[in-house]
Order: sequence, then C-alpha cells, then structure tokens
Amino acid sequence: MTTNLRALQNASFTTTKIASQPSARKSKRLTKRSWRIGIYSVMLLTDALAVFIGFLIANAILLDQPLASPGLKLGLLSIPIFSAIALNNKSYGRRALYQSMSATIRSMASLFATLTLILFVLFGLSILKSHHPSFVAFGFLLSSVLIAGGRYVCHVLAKRMLGANPVSEMVIIDGVPHGPIRDQQVIHAKDIGLNPDVSDPVMLNRLGNLFQSIDRVIVACPGERHHDWALVLKSTGVAGEVHRHYRSALDAEYSEAPLHPSQVKPLTRAQLWLKRAIDLALVSLAILFLAPLMILTAIAIKWESPGPVLFKQKRLGHGNRLFHIYKFRSMREELCDQNGDRSTDRDDDRVTRVGRFIRATSIDELPQLFNVLVGTMSLVGPRPHALGSKADSKLFWEIDRNYWLRHATVPGLTGLAQVRGFRGATMTQADLENRLDSDLEYIQRWSLGFDLLILARTFGVLVHRNGF
Repeated sequence: MTTNLRALQNASFTTTKIASQPSARKSKRLTKRSWRIGIYSVMLLTDALAVFIGFLIANAILLDQPLASPGLKLGLLSIPIFSAIALNNKSYGRRALYQSMSATIRSMASLFATLTLILFVLFGLSILKSHHPSFVAFGFLLSSVLIAGGRYVCHVLAKRMLGANPVSEMVIIDGVPHGPIRDQQVIHAKDIGLNPDVSDPVMLNRLGNLFQSIDRVIVACPGERHHDWALVLKSTGVAGEVHRHYRSALDAEYSEAPLHPSQVKPLTRAQLWLKRAIDLALVSLAILFLAPLMILTAIAIKWESPGPVLFKQKRLGHGNRLFHIYKFRSMREELCDQNGDRSTDRDDDRVTRVGRFIRATSIDELPQLFNVLVGTMSLVGPRPHALGSKADSKLFWEIDRNYWLRHATVPGLTGLAQVRGFRGATMTQADLENRLDSDLEYIQRWSLGFDLLILARTFGVLVHRNGF
C-alpha cells in the first residue's frame, strides 16, 4: 500500500484533445465548470441590477428624481425576493446558457411574481396607494427590457467561453476501436495504466482525481468490464455512460436528454453548495465553542504519553479521493495503526487512559471539525473508513462491491449509521452491512432537514457502549 501511495503522488495524467492549442496554455485555462459558475453569477448580478435600475429609471421618468422613495424602496425590496423566486424557477442553469429566450421569460415571470406579491402585501397592510400599481407596472416593463439585454450579453459570453457544448466531457477508450472524436478530452486507458479495478483504492483515487473537474464521462470498453466501469462512475458521483463501443455525443447544440442509467448523482451541484454553506456556518461556531475543550484534551494527551497530539490517517472520501483525516491521538505513538488493519477492541492494550476516555465520549473526533472547515468532510455523511478496515477478515469492499457507492457524497463527522447505533469496531460481516445499508439510505434520502435531524440525534449517541 505504501508503494502504491508513493506512486500515486508522483503520477501524472495526460489527455489529448482534438484541438490545436499548446498544452501549457490549456493547463492554465479555467474548466468549463468554473466558467459556468462565473456566467451564472453574472446572470444573477445583471438580473438584480436590471430590477434595481429599472425602478430608478421609473423614478427619473415619472418623478424627475432617480433616487426618490417609491422606486428606491421597491427596487431594494424586490431584489432578494426576485432572486429567490428566480433561483427556484430555474432561471439559472445550463439551459439558461444556450436557451436564452426561455430563460429570459422565466426571469421576467419571476419578476412579475415578485411585484404581484409586493402589491398583495401592500394591499393586505392597507398601505397600497393609488399610484403604486401604475408605478410598479412601468418599473416592471423597464426592468424586463434590461433583463433581456443582460441575458443576451450572457448568452454571447457563454457561446464564446464554452463553445458548442457547455459541459466538460471526457471520453475513455478502454480496449475498443473508435472513430473520430471531436471537442472532447480523450484518454486511452491502457496508455496511462488506467483500469476500473474496484479492489484497488489507489486506482480509484486516480480515477476520482481525474474526474474531479469533469461533468460527464463516456466510457467505451469490452463487455466484461462494463459493470466495473459503471460502478466506478457511480461511486465518484459523476454523470456518465458506459458503452461496449464508442458513440459520439450529440452533434447538435447541447441538449439535456436523459443520460444512461450508469449515471448516479445523488446530490446536485446546488445541493452540495447548500450543504457546504450550512457546514461552514455551523462548524465555525462549533470550533469557537469547543476550542477550550480541544486545548485541554491536547494538554492531557501530551502530558500522559510522548508523541504528537493529533493522529493523521489516509482515508477515501468524496469521489474515491484520498484525504487525511485528523483525530486526537488515543493510542501510544509506536502502536498507532496507519492503515487500520486491526480494529480496536474493548480492552485494547494500545489505548492510553486519556485515549480511552476521549474515545468513549467521542472527543477524539473533534479535530475533524477542521476537515469540515477545509471541505474534505461534511458534518453529516457516511463515515470515512481506514483503507485496511476489515470485517470477518475481509476488506469491506470484498464483502459488498456496493461499498464504493457510499463515496458518491462527502464523508461526514456523523451519519445515519452512527445515530442508529452502528459504530465502533466492525468485527462481523453484519457490522459492515448495517453501516452500508444506512449510508446508502442516507444518500438516497438526503435533504437539508434530514442532515439537521441527524445532527440533533448525534448528541444522544456521543457516549456509546461501542465507543472504545
């Protein structure tokens, strides 16, 4: 395993693309995903400015005072309401990049709903004045014209920056013939030693890193490797297709036709952003609140036994990518198990006295708050396991190949399995199966409310009989 990890650190990946651009220049270019996010942001900003400026112009025309109270107040009040309605109305997204007319109409409809709501509230509060409806109608017309102009600019920008296809696609050719491939990254798996080996975490890490900035992966491979590639795509959470021969993507403009069943995307990009925003808000407060406890724990660990305060271990996380997880060291330094080959038992002689207490109370997990802060973990999700973890003398993925599917989302500090009492050592096959069933259920049922419920239930299992 150590040799493989060293090889992984030194590994480089090369891709070929049917385009005459210097490789040095391509490496500095932003990914299509980054460009899309930038254009979405510009769309949202220009729409908001269009609403605000529209009402200021209405002020100037109707009242000869651009900053008069009616337009200024309506503009400022409309922006947050309009933005929320427009986001919910799918006014921003891949369709908006290329189907400019329909996206513009959605934005106008969102603005109309916003102003109707405002008039309804004014009427309900008995503060609706006779000039308000006509003023709102004029402001709506002006803002709609500005929205249309801003969307046209964004449409031109998207065409220029993203080309004919707004998504970043990668084609992997694994031992099958193929014809011409246009405007897509192409990888010949054998040329760089890639294979869908679901028994090799290091290989899965390579593939996870390769797919990290890719929106869609198309694999062409022999029939006997079809299921392995499908499992790799599902476990990395990337949209994709697996074929027994290469089939070109649509030659026409980008279309959101349904993808192959090999696609698994349990959380959308917007859901991941929302989850990340909640993580940052809560973990920042948690670190501030728990800082004194963590300092005292560090002093106690250092006082009892020599060695570092923190224990660092490589684990597989989101998209099968390796990361370092942090814990308070609970074992003697010379007996720490870097690969997790041996599960901790109730009377484990490697555990120190301080270690036994912090493991029983889950204090040893607190440094993972910093994993959440940097984004390698989330507050809630499947718990990341050590690479050498076993049950019934078998590695976890040897018991059930679907084990890898739990990596389609971000690993968590706590999870559904933990609040159900499935924590501690995995001594039997049933221990692993209970955790896996809960992890996959969590991915399918995910919602923000579900995360908050699991967090609330976690406080009831901080001290647990299996915490040793």
